[in-house]
Amino acid sequence: MLSPSLLVAHGSRDPRPQEALNQLAEHLGQRSGCSLVGTATLELAPLQLHQQIQEFAQLSRSRGYSQVQILPLFLSAGVHVQADLPEEVAIAQRTLGPDIQLNLLPYFGSQINRLAPWITTKMATVETDHWILIAHGSRHLGGNQPIEQLATQIGAIPAYWSVSPNLETQIQGLISSAVDRIGIIPYFMFSGGISDAIAQSIQRFSAQFPTVKFDLISPLEIDENLVNLIEDLLK
Repeated sequence: MLSPSLLVAHGSRDPRPQEALNQLAEHLGQRSGCSLVGTATLELAPLQLHQQIQEFAQLSRSRGYSQVQILPLFLSAGVHVQADLPEEVAIAQRTLGPDIQLNLLPYFGSQINRLAPWITTKMATVETDHWILIAHGSRHLGGNQPIEQLATQIGAIPAYWSVSPNLETQIQGLISSAVDRIGIIPYFMFSGGISDAIAQSIQRFSAQFPTVKFDLISPLEIDENLVNLIEDLLK
């Protein structure tokens, strides 16, 4: 039996990511090896993250557990992963005391060797050799290195929503090399406002470059592969 597990996401004003997060927790909770699975968000929640962690830990302790696993569902090693999450966990641990132990697991995006096969399976549905992996991007030193590593592993070039190089720059670079079909991989946990904006951008690029075919696959949605991967990480 696994220790209680808390899935921590960024948080969004769009309700879809939270709905997907709840569904993921429910799927994991139905697995025989997962005893208690909760959700929390770093931003845009009524309580600060350390308070959400404390509430879940207190619930876990009331059910006889002495440890809680915390899995950050973040895809890059930005400031949230490097600084904000450890700080919030440390605050919660100081408040809770020694009766229950908080274990902060490696962030989800660090599992590149596990993520790459899943993404390449999605890529196999599109007949193109030219791919762009678009992620949020980070200004934190080294924050984008895992994205670049993953892009290399799956045979794509990286682009970022918030930093350079952006999607348009990478598309124009491929088109200048006489590429006439481009696949786009939104590297985000679940559909939301940014994935909608990416889809709108692709529509604009299609009108701007009518001789180029663009194939947009879905973000990282809940499926059996995702549930199995996260269950393995929690074990």
